[in-house]
Amino acid sequence: MELFATYCSAEKDGAEGELPAIERYTSERINGVAAAAKSAEAKFGILSGEYGLIAADHPLPYYDHLLQPGEVAARAEAVAQTLTEWGITRIRWFSVAFEMDPNVGRYRDVMTQAATACDIEIEIALWEPTGTLGLI
Repeated sequence: MELFATYCSAEKDGAEGELPAIERYTSERINGVAAAAKSAEAKFGILSGEYGLIAADHPLPYYDHLLQPGEVAARAEAVAQTLTEWGITRIRWFSVAFEMDPNVGRYRDVMTQAATACDIEIEIALWEPTGTLGLI
């Protein structure tokens, strides 16, 4: 199964209680990648610095956590387990200007390390603010 995935967002709906991840994160990128996954009949996932690789309907409380350098290896191990559980055979990872932001790069590192551990092909794509998808 192919996975379309992207990283979480600092912009969140501040509502109390839990919301599905797709509603908690208020991100054009996340919504756009979710729509692209649906169109391609692929699984969609969000890589959260706090919760790991989660599905769009995963319930989330409001939180604020940026993935730290010392958390990358452990998070990659957990994501590799999720990839196996989900039966993922190929990954399309969507990012915005990841080469310029080391914070975003850590999320990409988690996903590439997890893909390598599972021997899964990963393709990195650039999400343009206009909502277009481009391979890099």
